[in-house]
Amino acid sequence: MMVWEAILLYVLKLGSRRQIKWLLRKNPAAVLSHLAQLTKRDLSNLTTIAGDDAIKDLFAQLAVQHVQNIVHQMIRHLLQQRKLEHSRLLDEYYMIAFDATGLFHRHSPHCPHCLVSKSKSGEVLYSHSVLEAKLITESGFAFSVASEHVENQGDDNYDLSKEKEKQDCELKAFKRLAPTIKEAFPQLRICLLLDSLYAARTVMDICREYGWVYVICYKEGSIPSVFDEFQRTLPKQPENRCTWETPQLGQQISWATGIEYHDHTLHVIRCVEQDKQTLESKTFLYLTNIKPTKPTVRALANGAGRQRWKIENQGFNMQKNGGYNLEHVYTEDETAAKCFYLCLQIAHIINQLIEKGSLIQNACKKFGSIKNLSRHLCDALRHIFIDPADIQALLSQPFQIRLNLNTT
Repeated sequence: MMVWEAILLYVLKLGSRRQIKWLLRKNPAAVLSHLAQLTKRDLSNLTTIAGDDAIKDLFAQLAVQHVQNIVHQMIRHLLQQRKLEHSRLLDEYYMIAFDATGLFHRHSPHCPHCLVSKSKSGEVLYSHSVLEAKLITESGFAFSVASEHVENQGDDNYDLSKEKEKQDCELKAFKRLAPTIKEAFPQLRICLLLDSLYAARTVMDICREYGWVYVICYKEGSIPSVFDEFQRTLPKQPENRCTWETPQLGQQISWATGIEYHDHTLHVIRCVEQDKQTLESKTFLYLTNIKPTKPTVRALANGAGRQRWKIENQGFNMQKNGGYNLEHVYTEDETAAKCFYLCLQIAHIINQLIEKGSLIQNACKKFGSIKNLSRHLCDALRHIFIDPADIQALLSQPFQIRLNLNTT
């Protein structure tokens, strides 16, 4: 019951824990009728709704892995039901983007695990971050697959001039998160979408060990030797050219294959894109261990490399500015905070499926727009009493909800 309350906190975009008291506990009969359906409990045995402090106390004692397993099970169910097959790169690989985001920072230590850094003005900041792995689709989904917090271990008295290199970082968190994903999805064919930070031998070694492929948004400064070899190799492979145009954009794509880096064979794709109205040009580079060909290079550049930004826009930006209030400190307790964070990820998966489902999209005119959905859903939860018999009568009739898979 309390876990579902925490999930509803984010599904309804209430913004803070105390809203449970002001919005959910004010009309307990109606809300309890919904919670009874969600938890499959006898409504006659439910008399009260837990307060936000009770939920926090539960989460402080709960193993975080139990909540993470719910996320795994949700993604596993979608995969088993073949709901995400449309998202596979080259009809083979599911795309999972990795990126870290800041949760909050303070001017004094929050806990022994704070990351310590200096601002541009020289002020010492104490912060918390998390590394996310999200399953990305061209249609706009960004589903959390697994999370790993970037945090120091046990000492908040850092001398920045001497011990900065000992702090936790995004790449260290990747080394911890990768085995979690491999264990949860051992047979899944995965293509990692990464930024230039991950252009590193250790990342490539892990991908080879796990049988993963990758497309990295590459900057020439990340591995200078690879870029130099790309410039030397490209003129020797004149057949590796193609163009692609839309009414708005023109693309010239070229690529060099067979670049050796330690014991890895890499391929570099360069995409020069021109806006036909402004005539402005942009150049994108991608590093991959999938050998490009003329039939596949556009999918690697546009269908994979360019999709990495969805973890930031559909993922982090939506969770920070779309009503989920990601950067809000829901509790000071470290364990409870991680459980609340995962409940936010669960709610975001639920809301994405609702928002792209035909049931809601067909009814959008009734409540104005998708943006008003959470407000109307909250009002319905608080004021409409659900009789279990009515629910069973609805579920006994065949129905189907289709996902809108138009690309965004």
